[in-house]
Amino acid sequence: MTDTRLAAETYGTREYLEAWEGTLQSVVELGRRLTPEQWAAPTECPGWSTGDVVRHLAWIESFLAGRPQPEHVIEDWTTFPHVRSDFGRATELGVDARRHLSQAEACEELAGLVDVRLAQIMALDPLTLETQVPGVFGSPVPLRDLLGVRTFDSWTHEQDIRRATGLAANLRSPGAEVSALRITASLGYVLAKGLGAPAGTVLRVQVAGPVEFVRTVAVGADGRGGTAHDDAEPTVSLTTDWETFARLATGRLDTAAPDVLDAVALAGDAELASRVLPALSITP
Repeated sequence: MTDTRLAAETYGTREYLEAWEGTLQSVVELGRRLTPEQWAAPTECPGWSTGDVVRHLAWIESFLAGRPQPEHVIEDWTTFPHVRSDFGRATELGVDARRHLSQAEACEELAGLVDVRLAQIMALDPLTLETQVPGVFGSPVPLRDLLGVRTFDSWTHEQDIRRATGLAANLRSPGAEVSALRITASLGYVLAKGLGAPAGTVLRVQVAGPVEFVRTVAVGADGRGGTAHDDAEPTVSLTTDWETFARLATGRLDTAAPDVLDAVALAGDAELASRVLPALSITP
C-alpha cells in the first residue's frame, strides 16, 4: 500500500494563495446569501452562530492586516461559558466587537479584508512560500505556514456554516486539500504526545472520499512522532471518510456518539484504539 499523494503537497505560492483566497471568498458569498434565520443559526462551534463565524474570520484578517483593533471590553465572562482560556477570550473579543454589525456589513468587512491582505501578500519581496511574515501570534513564520493555517481555519468554518444551514459541504476544493495536509502533518504529534504512545508504536490512517490519503506515522526512539514506511505493521489503524475525519480533527464531533463510531473502523491494540478519536482534535 502506498500513501496517496495529496494535491497540496505540490502546491506552489500561487496555489496556496488561490486556496486561501478562494475559501474566504466562498465564506463571504455564503454569508451574503443566508437568510436572517440562517445567519443566526448555531454552529458546531460552541456559542457561535454562522454570523459569528464570519465575524471571527474578519477579526483575524483585520489583525493580520495591521489594522487598529477596537477597544472592546466584556464585563461579564460568565455570559460566555464556552470561553475557557486566554486564547478563547481574545478570540471572543474579536467576535463580540463586531456583533453590532449587520449581516451585510460583516460580510463586506471580510470581503474588503481579503482584498487588503491579498495586496499585502502580493507586495512581498521575494514572494515565496519561505518568505517570513508575521504570524497569527505575532512571531515570524514562513508564508507557507501562515497561508496553510489560515486556509485550514477558513475552510473549517466554511463547513461550519454549511452544516448549520443545511447546505451541501464543500469537501473537494483547494482549501480542503490544504486542510488535509495540515491535519496529516499533526498525526505524528497526536500519536507521540496526544496519546503518549511509547517508542515503536505505529498508527495508520486511511481516509476515503473527495480527499483520499493513507498516512502511517510512528514514535521513534527519541519519543517523537514522525512519518513511517507504509509497510510498517500498524499498532492501531483507523479507516473513515474525509468529512468525518476532518470533523474529528477539528473537534466537531462527539467521539462517543454511536453514529460517529459507526463511521470509523478501528483495529489493533484495543486500549490505544479506544483513545485515538478524542486525541485527533488539533484545534483550540
